[in-house]
Amino acid sequence: MKKYITYYYLLFVLLVMGAFASMAQNSYGFKIMGVIAFVFGLLFLTQLVYLLKNKSKVDYLIISELIGLFTISIILGLRVFYIHFELVELLFGLAGGLLVAVYSIKVFKLFQEIIKKNKVLAWLAFCFYAALILYILSMTVTPFLPLFSEVFGIIAFALLVIFVVISYNKKELYYGAEKGTSISFIAKSKDRSIVLMSLFLLFTVYMGLSKLEVLPKMYSDEFPQAYFELVNKAEVGKDGIDEGKYKHEEFKEQFEKFLENAERRYVW
Repeated sequence: MKKYITYYYLLFVLLVMGAFASMAQNSYGFKIMGVIAFVFGLLFLTQLVYLLKNKSKVDYLIISELIGLFTISIILGLRVFYIHFELVELLFGLAGGLLVAVYSIKVFKLFQEIIKKNKVLAWLAFCFYAALILYILSMTVTPFLPLFSEVFGIIAFALLVIFVVISYNKKELYYGAEKGTSISFIAKSKDRSIVLMSLFLLFTVYMGLSKLEVLPKMYSDEFPQAYFELVNKAEVGKDGIDEGKYKHEEFKEQFEKFLENAERRYVW
């Protein structure tokens, strides 16, 4: 796991760069994010192949985790490039369900093991994994139960805030003869939970800031060329204001409503 940290860090940097490029209305920004999803998938596949070759070190939980992460990464990458195939929503949901099962077993085992030595650390581990499980549910149930998706996301974020606040106040925790932070103990579980949580947290912060209009929304080339032509006209002063709005602003509002309705019906 440690030898992949550099790759994860680089992918996170590229992901942020792609997001900012997309927010600046550059269509290539969204494509960068799609390519990064594929690279994440390849990293998970590489780790999976390595584990399967070392039959003496087989851990079925880790194998299941990598299969789930690989599947979700590839499907997200395909989504960016508008590639759809039959039953993709079901496959996406099954991969998410597999991850939920893996992390549920993980937290159950960890909680039973840790609570004997440190109750605070045990509950912190529970909050962390419960938040992760709810984030995964929030992402994967959207095609089937869209109303529950946002609820799961809010509860997950609340649990994560509790985890961060208590971890900050309890900077060093004892686990037998060992001493360290809550994150350092979770990292010893040798799964990809911290990587996955970092991704979820990154997008949660972005979604919150975009709703507050601190950051602009991400755009891809799904916006018609007519929209950008209207933006250019407004920038050079060729488009007047009608009822307090430029034409491109009205166009954007109507088109976003159309996309939102379409997404509710067809998910993709």
